[in-house]
Amino acid sequence: MEISARNIIFAVSIVLAWGPASRGEDPTRQPGAAARPILIFAAASTTNALNEIKAQFSKDTGIAVQTNYAASSTLAQQVIHGADADLFISADTKWADFLAKKNQIVQQQDLLGNRLVIVVPADSKVDVTKPEDLLASGIEHLAVGEPKSVPAGIYAEQALTKLGIWEKLKGKIVAAEDVRHALTYVETGSAEAGIVYATDAAISKKVKVAAEIPEKLTGPVRYPLVLLKHGGDSESAQSFYRYLSSPAATKVFEKHGFTILSKVKAAPENTK
Repeated sequence: MEISARNIIFAVSIVLAWGPASRGEDPTRQPGAAARPILIFAAASTTNALNEIKAQFSKDTGIAVQTNYAASSTLAQQVIHGADADLFISADTKWADFLAKKNQIVQQQDLLGNRLVIVVPADSKVDVTKPEDLLASGIEHLAVGEPKSVPAGIYAEQALTKLGIWEKLKGKIVAAEDVRHALTYVETGSAEAGIVYATDAAISKKVKVAAEIPEKLTGPVRYPLVLLKHGGDSESAQSFYRYLSSPAATKVFEKHGFTILSKVKAAPENTK
């Protein structure tokens, strides 16, 4: 049977009329292709809460969320050196400000609050009721996050310096790469005491809280949530950014001992 050019043109027009564009789909997207996974860099202390939150978000939306947990300082440096993270949760404002100065931030809000506590092994007989008790001979090793870079360590040094005992304790300090490693040192008995976040102490049955460190010694412990430049054009990343301050996420964070901060900061101006 002879097929005329007119018939061919008609057939092509039918295919185009009922193609992906007519259904509101992206014609360049391959059939069955899933949305790009979200990658969030987050302070180690948020691990348990964020794992629970991302699982629920993925269940509700079908969007996968990948996580990288470490010290905030380590994560910020990875972003600067080209890591394709979409979001970042820092355990202090310092590293969020650092990324802002490097022109890496699209949007930011203060998300969570925390506090520092002194922990000892659950079966410890050492009597610690206040920071000054860390000077006792029974405490030979004090685990803290690396004081030069890890937020929990920075807060610890600040508090102990204000009390006038940091220099006396420096010989006992066991510096950990992040706060979860500091907790592990105490759990395993490698350190007789440690300074960690209250939320970290709450997840372990191998340690007990011996004393709290007053906020007046550390200042407010704030966790900024940052939408990074890499995620700025991603609807999925923006959606998860909003979800992290939603009632559903708030409920999980509070369950894990965090306080919720509602202050929203305007997007920082680009700084060259």
